[in-house]
This record gives sequence, structure tokens and C-alpha cells, in this order.
Amino acid sequence: MDRAARGLVADATDRLRGAGSPSPRLDAELLVAHAFGRDRPWLLAHPDEHLPPSDLVRLGDWIDRRADGEPIAYIRGFKEWLSLRIATDRRALIPRPETELLAESAVVELAARLARDQEVVRAWEVGTGSGAIVTAIGLRFRTAVVLHRVELTASDISAEALELASENLASHGLAGLVTLACGDLFEPAAIGSAAQLDLLVANLPYLTSAEAAAEEGSLRHEPRLALDGGMDGTELIRRLLLELPARLAPGGVALLEIGAAQEQPIRTAVSALPGAWAVTIRADLAGLPRVARVSRALGT
Repeated sequence: MDRAARGLVADATDRLRGAGSPSPRLDAELLVAHAFGRDRPWLLAHPDEHLPPSDLVRLGDWIDRRADGEPIAYIRGFKEWLSLRIATDRRALIPRPETELLAESAVVELAARLARDQEVVRAWEVGTGSGAIVTAIGLRFRTAVVLHRVELTASDISAEALELASENLASHGLAGLVTLACGDLFEPAAIGSAAQLDLLVANLPYLTSAEAAAEEGSLRHEPRLALDGGMDGTELIRRLLLELPARLAPGGVALLEIGAAQEQPIRTAVSALPGAWAVTIRADLAGLPRVARVSRALGT
């Protein structure tokens, strides 16, 4: 027989608490709401609504998957991120709340560049994953992209991740407005003959290999390729930095998401680059170093 929402939430909460979920009540509410085809605020306002028996089996499967540690975003198939609905599955990392700071920083940089001069702004996201960041940027500057004031490129080493990015771009009305390329960092297959970049954005893997191998929580279900940043977590970031002199135009800016303990290694790597460079670090809401802004001086 059908079941009322409040009872379903109570039972699911007990099940998930017993399985060790760090947020059993929230998880239960999200999954029950999803079974109704509604959002969590609707569920909280309609605790006496009944779920048909035909949907109970599906809900039970979702609860079992969450009890096994699978992320809610993979079970529901989307993540609400920066006021966007980003499709998510095992092809790419789930967008994190802290990564919103990277996207917001990129929007600020692009807006400032467009206001400063009339030149075409070339922006590229390396390691786009689900395409969440480039989707946010593309929506904010859609008119500028259509008018060829901004050229947007996004690349990833994973062809599967690029498929997901393409789907997210299309679902937000950005199909054909962003160039997608498959390749490792700056390899020629990814960038082709493009001119030097004005803005580079990258959220590369920055967990240490040991952290990625531990596969704790949701990490057990997410692609290892998108998590493992090498022995100290900065291997890919340092490789990217080494190529900035050849890829970033004078006056250009690179925005990199980093781990909380990686500020000094990044500063050290940038100080070794030829030419004049500056690094500023922006902290996230927890006060932890999160976004490194690496800028190249004009004339260098």
C-alpha cells in the first residue's frame, strides 16, 4: 500500500543513520522528495502526501544505494550548484560548493576584461569534468560569446567527462557556443592553433594519491582520474604552471582551485617561472586557501 511522506522520511533516516551517513535526515528528505518528483521544500510542506506503491520499490533502491555510500547527486542524476541544475553521473566528479568560488572569480575576471577593452577575450577551462564551471561562465557571457567578444574552450583528458559536459552545455542552451576538446592539460591535441589565452580556469585533481586511494565517502564512487593529484596533490597543477609562459598572454590570468595546504607549493612553483608573475590567494567561506590567481605582467 502507499505510504505517507513523513513515515518514509522517518524510516529512511533510521536506515541511513544505521549505515553511517553523515547527514541521514537530509539525505532521506532529498531522496523521498525525489521519489515524489518534487524538491525538498515541497516535501517539508506536504508531510501527509502519499507515495504510490509503484514508486516505493524505486525509493527503496535509492536508499540502499545511499546506505552503501553512493552520493545523492549520482542517485538523483543532478547537483544543484550555483543556482544551476548540473547533470551528474560516474563520468565526472560531482561539483563541490567550494568550486563556486572559482566560477565566481572567473566571471569577475572576464567582466573586468570586457569592460577594459574591445579585444576578443580567449578563455579556456582545463579539466572541465561535468562542465559546471564553463556552463556558468557561458550563461553569464552568452551574448558576448554569440557576438564573438569571448571565445570559450573547455577540455578534459576524459572523453566520457566531455560527453557529460556537452550534455550540460546543451541543456542550458549553450550547444555550439563552447569548443570542447579532449586532451591532457595543454597538449596540442587540446588547444590546436589557438592564440595565447587571456584567462585560464582549472580545477585539477588536488588530493594526494594516498587520499584518493583511501576512497572514503563519496570518493569511492567518483572517478579516480578526477581526484588523484599525485604524491603531494600538486603534480598536475605544477605541470600546468610550467606551461603558462607559453600559453598565457601578457596581462593574462590563470585561476586555479587548490587544496588547503597547497598555497606555499603554488607560490614556489610560480616564483620559478621566467618573466614577471604575481600570485594572490582567495579563501573560501571556511577561511581556507581555495583559489590561486596567477597573473602575468604586461610586456613579459
